[in-house]
Amino acid sequence: MTAAEALQTATTTLAAAGVDAPRVNAEWLLAHVLGCPRAELALRHAETLTDAQQAEWDLLISRRAERIPLQHLLGTAVFCGLEMEVNSHVLVPRPETELLAEQAWGFASELPSPTVLDFGTGSGCLAIVVAAHCPGARVLALDVSPEALAVARANAERHGVAAHIEFHEGDGRAGLPGEEAFDLVLSNPPYIPTGDLPALQTEVREHDPALALDGGADGLEFYRALAKLALPRLKPTGRLMLEVGDGQAEAVAALLAEAGWGECELLPDLNNVLRIVIASPANP
Repeated sequence: MTAAEALQTATTTLAAAGVDAPRVNAEWLLAHVLGCPRAELALRHAETLTDAQQAEWDLLISRRAERIPLQHLLGTAVFCGLEMEVNSHVLVPRPETELLAEQAWGFASELPSPTVLDFGTGSGCLAIVVAAHCPGARVLALDVSPEALAVARANAERHGVAAHIEFHEGDGRAGLPGEEAFDLVLSNPPYIPTGDLPALQTEVREHDPALALDGGADGLEFYRALAKLALPRLKPTGRLMLEVGDGQAEAVAALLAEAGWGECELLPDLNNVLRIVIASPANP
């Protein structure tokens, strides 16, 4: 089978299985099998797959048709230009979260030696991007899952920032790590209402960890905790930066105001959905 034939048949198979963007998925998987950048596939359409490549290809397409996430099959996901290891213990980084990362490193990079907390670090993508862009930063990465922290540590090593990140295991709702004051607390917490979990896309519902998805009855459980816990630990000039779910920005801003926070800024993502909430402590 040639590469072109492989792409054509796989696209049909994945489309029939209900996979979004089946052609794109097939291209990523074929590039993985051939060991080349996806952009080079057009130059290799006439190439015949070896027996070993064909066997690997058939297995990958079969597993993707079973709705195993593309990133799990590749073993990595790209976030802000950095390749992150991912598996079933961590949430696959989403493109919309890159907006949170950009806001975080933009703020932190203006400070000489900021102290940053990543609440619910998962794969470590946010903590790592901030550390990579702000070499003088001290970053604390918190997660309740030891398996997720193992992935985050591996990613920090991969990108040469492990020395700048302290990893802490624990449920942040019970208290934030350390005793120092933070310049920045950022989080992409679980924000799916419990009752909405069964309706999620198969790849998310069955393969992303429930711990990273379930935000409680109304999806706001972790925002309430952060509203109370982050305020006394933030410097007067500090910021709290949060990713929120569709339609949650106003509710999160309201609960922050109720908890005593000051100015609150709401930022849209590329789809014009209010996705980021940035809060400052109230003026004394």
